[in-house]
Amino acid sequence: MDDRTPRPYASSDEDFEMVPDANGTSNTKDTLTLTAAAELSHVAPACARATMACNITAAASEGKRRPDVDVVVVMDRSGSMEAERKLELCKETTELLIEQLRPSDRFGLVSFDHRVKTNTALVSASSDVARAVKSLRPGGTTNLSGGLFAGLGLLSAAPAAERIRAVLLLTDGLANAGITEEQPLIAATKSLLDGTSTGLYTFGYGSDHNASLLQSIAGAAGDGKGSYYFIETAEKVVGAFADCLGGLLSVAAQNVVVEVKASAGRIARVRREGATRVDDRTWTVPLGDVFEEEQRDVLVEVELLGSASVEVSFALRYVDAANGRVSHATATASVAVDAAKAQTAVPDNHVTEQRARLDTADALLSARECADRRDIAGARRVLESQKAKIAALKVAAVTGSLVERLAHDLAVVLEGLANEDAYRARGRQWMTSKMMGHQMQRCMEDSDSDEEETMPRLMGSVGRARNVYRNTSKKSSKAAMMRGMSARRPSAPQPTSRAPASFTLLGLVV
Repeated sequence: MDDRTPRPYASSDEDFEMVPDANGTSNTKDTLTLTAAAELSHVAPACARATMACNITAAASEGKRRPDVDVVVVMDRSGSMEAERKLELCKETTELLIEQLRPSDRFGLVSFDHRVKTNTALVSASSDVARAVKSLRPGGTTNLSGGLFAGLGLLSAAPAAERIRAVLLLTDGLANAGITEEQPLIAATKSLLDGTSTGLYTFGYGSDHNASLLQSIAGAAGDGKGSYYFIETAEKVVGAFADCLGGLLSVAAQNVVVEVKASAGRIARVRREGATRVDDRTWTVPLGDVFEEEQRDVLVEVELLGSASVEVSFALRYVDAANGRVSHATATASVAVDAAKAQTAVPDNHVTEQRARLDTADALLSARECADRRDIAGARRVLESQKAKIAALKVAAVTGSLVERLAHDLAVVLEGLANEDAYRARGRQWMTSKMMGHQMQRCMEDSDSDEEETMPRLMGSVGRARNVYRNTSKKSSKAAMMRGMSARRPSAPQPTSRAPASFTLLGLVV
């Protein structure tokens, strides 16, 4: 296979379901490619552990027809949504979202205050469903659980063959009707999601919502199946919805699973949410959906237990979203114990970078726990320490984009820890969204297409701290929705992204 696409690691076996051309060579690019590497090829005898990793990279669509999508919007219409035209802005944005769907896509709408109403069942996206959105009016308190369960029910009641399915839940407040406690709410949500392919995306509007609860609700769908967005101000509504929709319209693979096996020693830890131990040398890692151009990295820490060498194999299995076929790939990485060679072994830059990503996500979680205990100073110490470690990384000059983003996000969150008021207003929400984004390697914010030009330069680099998880589809989706908003309201802000003036929507054949 002649594939010159740069890859982080070396691959041992990446050919699967290839279609040969007349000359007997492949003209089909793999939807996902799998590579693997050890952080260090050789370690000293005194070293008890070694780290191996695999990388999964999704290709761009290259004109493939995307699968149909089912989208259910669950919208808070409680009384607080009347303030600052929040409900009106969310209605306008939902109408713009509908305009980006094609006739074979389906849309459903559920709204809630203390009552829950199915405003439209899951039907073909059309002007009729847009009228249902326009009819929403603000009401009473917030039965978040009732609205969520009704939205999930709309999808479970409709056929789902080969469709991308998602619920988008938006609220500006705390759950104060229905199930209000986090543990039973998450348990019920997981039960409703069990056995489905449904994604769950939550949007917290303003400073009064429970960011941790919305993160947990989105996380109930599993890795790669959900996101939490913090909508701090009115102008962020369109960008957040567009970012989410752009992902849904660019799903490359579903039901992605990696099986990890070690030839010797013991797998001590797999650094990925949802990873499950089978035995001492075998783990499975579900990764859910992967969007076009996204990457997934799985870091495996192995205890050597006196072994002279250890090989870790990674077996990838997924459903190709474009054709519904099950595809496979394998790759291996190994480490050997050798005192002399260990002295000159050079760390793999990509593995080091991914370790920094995971350490940053862990630091954000620890800092949030400190701040929730009203230990703002302790939270700042945790993040300042991690920021210093990021600044000291030697890989920054080589693979700077992610490292710079980590430094940028730590700086942003530290601004939200200026004091307790700042933490309650935005710090906790920023921390939660950025932590989840780095854990999943997915963009979960309205970013870059508008703000890239104004982002500060970090760490002395000439580059800017762009969101490295944001794919072309997300950028194009925002550009299209911003143009739609401008057409509705000439005073609306214009997109400043470098998306082409004319393009096939999201780079797909529709």
